[in-house]
Formats: sequence, C-alpha cells, structure tokens
Amino acid sequence: MWSDREADFDFLGYSSYVSVLADICTHKDLAPLTLGIFGSWGSGKTSLMKMLKARLDADSGTTKTKTLWFNAWRYEGREEAQSALIHAVLAKLGEDKTLKDQAKDLFDRLKRGASIMKVGKAIGKSLLTMTPDVDGFIECFKKESEQLAETMEGFDRDFHDLLSKAHISRIVVFIDDLDRCSSAKVIEPFETIKLFLNTPACTFVIGADATKIEQAVGEVYNVTDTKRQKDYLEKIVQIPFTIPEQDLKDICCYVGMLVIGHHVEATNWPRLVAARPEFYNAASGVEDAFYRWPGNNRALFGTSTDGVLNELKGVMPHAHSLGRGLRGNPRQIKRFLNILTLRRKLATENKLQIDPALLVKLTVVEYVWAEFFNAVVETVDPETGRSALIEEVTKAAATGREPGSDSKMVSEALAKAGLVNYLLLEPALDGKLDLTPYLFLAQTSLSRGRQSGLVPIDEQARDLASAIQSEDQLRSKTAAKRSAALEPSGVAAVVRILLTDLGAAKATVVKTHIVTGLTEICRKHKDQCPAVLKAIESLDAAGQEAVSIAVSAFLDEAARSKIAVSQELRDRFTGTSPIAAALAPKKGPKKLGTGGGN
Repeated sequence: MWSDREADFDFLGYSSYVSVLADICTHKDLAPLTLGIFGSWGSGKTSLMKMLKARLDADSGTTKTKTLWFNAWRYEGREEAQSALIHAVLAKLGEDKTLKDQAKDLFDRLKRGASIMKVGKAIGKSLLTMTPDVDGFIECFKKESEQLAETMEGFDRDFHDLLSKAHISRIVVFIDDLDRCSSAKVIEPFETIKLFLNTPACTFVIGADATKIEQAVGEVYNVTDTKRQKDYLEKIVQIPFTIPEQDLKDICCYVGMLVIGHHVEATNWPRLVAARPEFYNAASGVEDAFYRWPGNNRALFGTSTDGVLNELKGVMPHAHSLGRGLRGNPRQIKRFLNILTLRRKLATENKLQIDPALLVKLTVVEYVWAEFFNAVVETVDPETGRSALIEEVTKAAATGREPGSDSKMVSEALAKAGLVNYLLLEPALDGKLDLTPYLFLAQTSLSRGRQSGLVPIDEQARDLASAIQSEDQLRSKTAAKRSAALEPSGVAAVVRILLTDLGAAKATVVKTHIVTGLTEICRKHKDQCPAVLKAIESLDAAGQEAVSIAVSAFLDEAARSKIAVSQELRDRFTGTSPIAAALAPKKGPKKLGTGGGN
C-alpha cells in the first residue's frame, strides 16, 4: 500500500522545478518574496514544497538560509493564528541557544509585538483591500494604538537585527494546508506577511489552491468582483507557480515507479529516481522500459523479480486510461492503487475466483467512467451476474450502431469518449462475464454509497418500482429482474407499489413497463399472481396496443401458474389489439371421437 503522505522522493519529475524555485527563493534581488505554489487538491503541492525545502536545507551552508514549515490548518479554530506565525519564526531562530542568550532583548520585543497582532487586523484589512474599516480604526485609537504603532515601526528593524546576529541571510517559511482552512484563516497568514514580516530577509512559499484564496478574499472582505479578488492575490504573491498537469507519459512513469518502489527498500529509491529519464525517454516505450528494469537491477529485488513484473503487467497497460480519468492527479492515483491492492487481498481472503486483469479493468471503469459503472451495477442480473447494459453496448459497438433511439442508457454509454474502445480491449468486457465477485469487491468503495442490504426495504422497493416504470426499456427490464431476486417481503413491497401506480398511470410506456415488470416478478413469485390479476381486471388499455400485448403475456404466465383466467378477460385484451390477437394461443379444431359409431 502507498502512504497518502507527500513524497520525499521525486517520482513525479519535479527535480527541474525544485532547482529553479530554489534559486528564486534565495535570489538577492527578489526579496522580500512570496512564492505561490498553486494546484488543486492532490496535485502534488506539498510534495514539491517538501523537495524544495530539502534542497534549501542541503544548500544552507553556502546560502546562509534557514527554513521553517508552518502548517496553517493546525491553527484552525484558534484565534492566535496570526501571531502564531511570528512565534513560529522566532522559535526557529531560538533553536540557536547562543543567539537566544545574546539577543534576549530583541527576542522579547518581537514576542511582545506578536502578542498584539489582534489589534493590527483592523489596519491590515484596510491596507490590503484599500477599503476603510472605520470601526477598526476607531478601535486602534484606544490605549493599544500607541503600542501597535510602536510595534509596526520597530518590528522590521528588530527582526533584521536578529537575523544579522544569527548570520542568516534568508529565512524561508513554507506555509502549507491553507486549502483545509476556513476563509478567515486563509487570509490571516497573508495579513501577517504584509504587515509584520515584509523584510528583505524573508521568503514565503505558500501552497494552496488559488481559487480557494480568491474565494476567501470574497467572503472575508465582502469583495464580489472576481477581478478584485485576483488583484488581491497578485498584490501578495509576487511569483505564482502553478503545478503543470501530468501528461500521459508522466503518469505512466509515476505508476511504474510506485509499483517498483513498493518492492524495493526505500534506501534504493534514489536509484529508481535517477532512472526516471530512462523510463520517460525510452525509444521502446515507457511500459517496456519498466518491464526491463527489474531484470537489469535484480540485486534490488532479492531472489526473484516475478512479483514486481506481475504487478507491473497488471497495472501498466491501464495507466493511460487511469491518467485520463484522474487528470494526472498523483494523490488520486495512489488512492486507486491502494484500492486495487485492497481488493486483491480481499479476493484472496474470500477465495474469490477473479481474473486479476479484469479486476484492474473494472476498477479503472469504476474510476474513469463512474456513471457508467453505476449503471452497470444497476443492470446486473442477480441470478447470472451478467450486465445487460454491457451486453447491449458491446453488441451495438460490434454492429457499428451509433447512439440514437435505443435505450437511453445504451446511447449515453456509446457516446462516452473512449469507453467502448476500452471495453473491447483485451481482456474484453462483454455480457457473458459474471460480475458477481467483482461487484462484491466494489462494495468496499465509498463511491458506491449505501449498499442495498443497508437501505430500508420500503425505500429499496420504491427505487426498484420507479426504475421499472422508467421509459428506458433496459433499465425497466433489469430492475424487474432485481426485484424478483428480493426476499418475499421486498417482492411484496415492490408489487404493492407497482399495482398502486398502475391504476394511476396514463402513459402507454409506463403502463406497459409496469405490466411487463410484474410478469417478470410473477414468473418467480407465483403467489403474487392473484393480486396482479385482480388489478388487471380493472385496467383500461383501450387504444394502447403495447399494454394489451403486455397484459396478454401476463395472462399466459398466470395460466401456466394454474391460476384461472376467464376467457372474457383474455378476449378483452386480445380483442383490442390485432397484434395481441395474432400472438394469442390458437384454439385448435375439435378432435373427432375415437369410439362409437360415425
């Protein structure tokens, strides 16, 4: 399994970013500086920042640089988050006991300044947004105002003096996890940077989703103009760096390196990282380069490379699809691989007969085409485990049928980019596959929501009855089969709802699907036939041939179940429809007697 924590080793190809950003952080002409590392959740912001911090620490002897990691989320819900940032910087400098003793007065003054930060918030709001805060200014003219003015005037000087005594040319503060904070806490570090740590010796590296910061500006300062929200961000962050989205080759390298990294000691990861350009630029292709690498580095894998090769061959062919579906998000890819590992172990523990390649493929479908996967689950026959949706989609693809007037579920699936081709790739998914063990494993996914066994029976019955009444014939048909597979109490609940809805239904397609669904249910639960027959007796199907045909099919099923069906009732429905009449069982000629005189 792979940890959700940020990476300490460069499996993402960030080394070039780290080199350039390290130079920027310590450049003498770019101070003071706030560098923004921007990206969405899971895009690798923290990993990049950790690598950057490690590079700066390694070079600290020549650059005279100190680094500090500040987790903003730790102060969520605590009023002193602003002053905490200053205290954290001072605590880092105070690790030098000699300096702390020699510059005791400076430390004391700076700490006192940090303690009155709350008073500075009013001024901070006005300076940053150019929007006067009258109440805040009035508050500042109380007795604390003199103390505040003195602090703001002397803070820069004292801080610069302290760094000079420490022989530090630059302190680089990494602020992480702003994305997890409330809007008020997102803003506070920026206010602190602008008002109290705006000295040439300071560089701030802030990891965040830029959209989150702009949203926080709008909420905290009541700024509705999106341009002004962006202006705020540009005033504070001099150099923005947005993490580029990983391309497909990047994703293949990342997946392959995660798999190999799982089979070698962490002490050997530097060798794996060094081989990344070899994988990425391989003339024979990324996959082939990964398949060859374990054999060329056998000493890293103990006695056998079979395990890592099997895992690579089980995952690498699907890396492109995975990359497209997860948009190159490293954290999501780790999450996927962890889910896959979990399901493999569960399959072994439960002695499930599965094809490992099909497990990977179905898990990719679940991740990349989630709506389609949910529809597949909905259309699985409980008795055979086969999906009618997959069967119809693959049939349509084989005949070259375009999305059109067929089942909406089928049409939508045919229209999904890349889905059909992926289903047909080996190992192909078709309507003959028993999905039961794979869906059992898929129950472990949070994305599946509540399982049917946990849904109250009335709610489950209503959902199935609603699906049976769907205009989509495939959805209706498969819902009827799922209803028939319920326990008797569930079946009775579905039938009860359908009979109530049948009496109120007006649309031909709804009536037809209800009757057809009831027929499917009664085929397995004959005890439900009398109640359905009674409802049929009062059903009006005049002018609705499809309903008449469906009723005739039910009456045939009732007769096979030894339930008396009057000829009058049969004639009423077959008589209203020439088609139904043609489909009705024929009455043969009377047989001639075999005995007596002729």
